[in-house]
Amino acid sequence: MTNHFAINTEAAIYKNGKWLVGVRSQKESEGAGLLAFVGGTAEHTDATTDTLESTIIREVQEEIGVTVKVLDFVNSSSFVSKKGNHVINIVFLCEILDNQIPEVVSKDEMDSLVWLTTEEIINYPNSPTWLWASLKKADELAQKIYVK
Repeated sequence: MTNHFAINTEAAIYKNGKWLVGVRSQKESEGAGLLAFVGGTAEHTDATTDTLESTIIREVQEEIGVTVKVLDFVNSSSFVSKKGNHVINIVFLCEILDNQIPEVVSKDEMDSLVWLTTEEIINYPNSPTWLWASLKKADELAQKIYVK
């Protein structure tokens, strides 16, 4: 057994009072069919001075074809995956640059995308409770940034 963690990043993408979330692909080993923020795991090629931010920018581009600006750190958590891997999950508040329109690039990772309010996500079928904690913190942060 290893004492190392995999590092996963997620983008809490906010626009006009709604969050961009995806329905995870049925092909995914973790959380298949559940709502989730877009994101993925840090890779060795992400080794820069802003490794976590570079990871989330790359993952968003790969999965939904848009470029995001990382606005702020939301929260971090850890869990053990179904495969027994220890994972640190880091969520960032992000916004899409230049009015780009997101779309699912890889059906292996996301089945669909939807813009929902915080309340709609919490009440959405297949919305996992682990998403709610990050969502609530992201919402508090977004309110400070966007509602002045």
